[in-house]
Amino acid sequence: MYKQPKTQKQAFRFRRFCRAGWAAFRSMHREVTIGRLAARVADSSLAKGAATVALAVTLSHGTLMAQNDEERETRTLPEVQVIVAADSLFGTPEPAAVLTAEDLQHSSVRTVGDILALLPAVDVRTRGVGDVQADLSVHGGTFDQMVVMLNGINISDAQTGHHNMDLPVDVSMVERVELLTPSQMMARGVVAFSGGVNIVVCEEYRERLLAEVGGGSYGTANAALLATWRAGQWALTAAGSYHRSDGYMHNTDYRHGSLFLQAHRHAERDDWQLQVGGQMKGFGGAGFYSTTYPDQYEATRTLVASAFNVHRWRSARLETAVYGRLHGDRFELFRDGMAEAPAWYTGHNHHIGSTAGVRSRATVQCGRGELLGGVDVRREGIRSNVLGEPDSTLAAPYTKAASRTGLSLFGGYHLASGRWDVQAVALGLYNTRFGLNYGFAADASYSVRPLTWRASLSRTFRMPSFTDLYYQSVNQRANAALGAESSLNAEAGATVRGRTVSAGLTAYYRSGSDIIDWVRKPEEEVWYSMNHTKVDAVGVDVTSAAMVGVVTLNAAYSWCRVMQDAGEWISGSALEYLRHKGTLLLSVEPVKGLVLKADATYRYREGRYTDTDGSVHAYGGVLLVGAGAEYTWRSVMLYVRGYNLANRQYRDHGGVPQPGATVLAGLRVSIE
Repeated sequence: MYKQPKTQKQAFRFRRFCRAGWAAFRSMHREVTIGRLAARVADSSLAKGAATVALAVTLSHGTLMAQNDEERETRTLPEVQVIVAADSLFGTPEPAAVLTAEDLQHSSVRTVGDILALLPAVDVRTRGVGDVQADLSVHGGTFDQMVVMLNGINISDAQTGHHNMDLPVDVSMVERVELLTPSQMMARGVVAFSGGVNIVVCEEYRERLLAEVGGGSYGTANAALLATWRAGQWALTAAGSYHRSDGYMHNTDYRHGSLFLQAHRHAERDDWQLQVGGQMKGFGGAGFYSTTYPDQYEATRTLVASAFNVHRWRSARLETAVYGRLHGDRFELFRDGMAEAPAWYTGHNHHIGSTAGVRSRATVQCGRGELLGGVDVRREGIRSNVLGEPDSTLAAPYTKAASRTGLSLFGGYHLASGRWDVQAVALGLYNTRFGLNYGFAADASYSVRPLTWRASLSRTFRMPSFTDLYYQSVNQRANAALGAESSLNAEAGATVRGRTVSAGLTAYYRSGSDIIDWVRKPEEEVWYSMNHTKVDAVGVDVTSAAMVGVVTLNAAYSWCRVMQDAGEWISGSALEYLRHKGTLLLSVEPVKGLVLKADATYRYREGRYTDTDGSVHAYGGVLLVGAGAEYTWRSVMLYVRGYNLANRQYRDHGGVPQPGATVLAGLRVSIE
């Protein structure tokens, strides 16, 4: 529930605190220098694009605020919690798994990637720490086959899935994360090859101020600030964060900062959600992409913006979203000021990717069910000196460009009758580069409290990334003639929910055709991107949770097997996946205000990697143990958290070692 300040004095103190916090963040942000990020990545075209998106959101916000002023002056705003998230669609299947803010209180997460790693069957392969670079996949898929959404808006990167986790949000902002199957994504009008995640931020709309500072091992430090308040009929949120580290080994230092603004308006017939966020990031990449070169460096900038509206009639509902994303990337194989580049090195890689789209979805009551339909127009483009076709009209350092536009139409029917809930959706997509493709999804569930049975069948596909199409190097040859890859997915499962205990079981099978993979022949050193491989995946996910008195326990286990037919070719990435993943989270509150936490994660990864000395190793298994403690007194919380306390040596990706034992501590203040 939204609470007004009890007195004018309290309101004045709250506003003064907000202004002081904002001034402190701006001062800190001006002092932050992320290498040569601004000079190389944010050229004039990126700045103009960012300004255009931000101006459009600002003007639309101003227009909405200006209308019906007289009406707002005379109307009393009811005390309600406003939730207008773009993912809360009418007539869509429930997510396969959900982690709420309450669930996250029982774990010691430090990054958004840590949160996603708690979801069953989700594989988070990190290079470095602090979310500097992480690849997401699910059910044995690859990082390019998973869709990432922010408040229901698809912000996946068309250049490469390596950039999907460049998000302008901090872990302190996350209110809920959802794991969605391919069929659940299609019911939302989004095509996802192996699945997707939806990250919901700033969902609690009570007037408050949250500030956090922390630090610890390897010169790690962080600061975050979040404020929410009301302005007429609007609920407003502003949040910012800054993270830095000296690195846990040579050339793994990082700096990144973000700013996120959000506005919500709730009315009888219309809901609005406006959001805009930006992130700057720079990090040393010690062999992140090739162990041969330990002095790599990467700098990125990200800007996302969207406007979402829900309009309701008695028996119908129309949802419309307009969104955009800009992403700038500069990659240095030899970091400026750290390593001297050889004569054959022609210069750094520069990329600017852009995504813009409009999605509209309608539901109409029809008999005992609902008809649903919608349209999605999405344009993706890139300018680069590496990716795309030659373009003489571009300004240096960009010499190449590529773009494509997709138009998708989807429709279906949803019926909820008694204990049954059934939905079927069909989707057709025409892409200016890849032609026509199609998908479909059917979901059914049957509930007899406390048990729910469910099953689904879907066909999905994925377009090649710009990296798949164009990337060339000494030992890599991309293929501009690639087509889409497709899969047929089947799932079945059951969940049981009691007052203090819940459990779930899911089995799945995915048959993939024309899979895009980087392959080579045994006698050659050059890798080629091809629609060559057939990859099938089968697996089981088991989850359970229990709350007994002051003890909360969560446990999950996922098993997966990927079967590949690549003929005489050697696969580059399709067979690196988690065969086993087990997690155990324990939270105990022995006395009021004190919470003790412990967690254990076991991961067994298939595949092999080449170390810095050229030797080949199997990933194998690793058991990671962590623990933490939090003490809250009134509005102040003190915490200390430990990660990989057994100091295990392991790799998530390639020959990049992960950090050993790490300890972080901090202070959080929350004023309401």
